Amino acid sequence: MSLTPFLIAKLSRVEPDVARRAISTASAIDEIEGGRPPEFSRGPNAMAFALALFVARRPVHFYLGLAGLIGFPLYLLVRIGSFLIEWGMHAYGR
Repeated sequence: MSLTPFLIAKLSRVEPDVARRAISTASAIDEIEGGRPPEFSRGPNAMAFALALFVARRPVHFYLGLAGLIGFPLYLLVRIGSFLIEWGMHAYGR
């Protein structure tokens, strides 16, 4: 299974086959105002279709945003860790 259907399935809480169908439907639509199929108009299927449209239209934005979701908490952990180490060195000496 490729990364994009896996991510869409996990983020929208649908089955992987629904995510693949949403990706194929979103890539087949030429204009955004063209409407969407009724199966993708409500609930988690609508979320899967919206993510598939976003990935089809702006894949770089999708993957950079996803990397930011992982990178920002790591950045915060490093900052907190360095603060705690600095505080420990100041409070307890070397």
